[in-house]
Amino acid sequence: MQGQTPICYLDGEVIPFADAKLPIYDLGVMQGATVTERLRTVRHVPYLVREHLLRMQESLRLAEFPIPESLSSTGDVIQHIAETNTRLIPTESDLSIVVFVTAGQAIGDANEMIASSHPTVCVYSAPLPLKKWGSWHRDGIHLVIPDRRQIPIECLDPRIKMRSRLHWMLADQAARKVDPQAVALLLNLGGKLTETSSGNLFVVRDNQLKSPPKEQTLNGISQQVVVELCGRLGLEFSFEELSPADLTDADEAFVTSSTYCLVPVRAVNSVECFSSIPGPVTLRIQKEWSQQIGLDFVSQCDSASS
Repeated sequence: MQGQTPICYLDGEVIPFADAKLPIYDLGVMQGATVTERLRTVRHVPYLVREHLLRMQESLRLAEFPIPESLSSTGDVIQHIAETNTRLIPTESDLSIVVFVTAGQAIGDANEMIASSHPTVCVYSAPLPLKKWGSWHRDGIHLVIPDRRQIPIECLDPRIKMRSRLHWMLADQAARKVDPQAVALLLNLGGKLTETSSGNLFVVRDNQLKSPPKEQTLNGISQQVVVELCGRLGLEFSFEELSPADLTDADEAFVTSSTYCLVPVRAVNSVECFSSIPGPVTLRIQKEWSQQIGLDFVSQCDSASS
């Protein structure tokens, strides 16, 4: 593949990834006014595209962004970028594909330097960090609950998947002061568990699975996959408010994401909480999910780590 470079899509044009730039007066740059989706390929084929684009439409509606006309063709753009950029990675690897839409250009701040505004639409890809996730699947992740809290739903609807991520960056920085490999898990102002910066939490107790209420977290696409798998496997599932004790007293726990799919939890606040990694219920769901998509995503990451 010598001489070939990855492509991306920016405002109606397919261009080399290295040429993609945003104007300094774009509201995505100035205010973080950006909604986004991140999906993955499975054996080089984009996975759950329709679900991600429907959630993006909901994010745009809730954020009151102008709906860009080009959004209707985004599925085709994703497919084109996947077909092109997967040629540049090994057969056994996969891509993450990101779609983002900004609120447009800050006409007022530009002081008449910009005549009109329109949403900025971008689609780009990057290889999945499979080697990093290999250790997550094998050893589990360490969740740290920092002092920083989730933004209250009265201030920002958690159903909006967005790029205003400063509070998450600070939370993960605090977690990494405890353990460089740790991931922050935030509480809401009422002291109940919410989510991590990249995924939804599940706890398992007596073969029953629970996840924090949908009204308080991003409605995860992989979370919904697990809910459907629970029905197939005959496992009970419910959305419930959960305290930190519900997590540390659980039999097992895991986090789901559209990129790494599912990883077990090993420890909480530096305390090893679970006797087996992954636990038996987590392992059942992993295997069923892998069989459903025709890809053992755990073995894929393990192979990249070896």
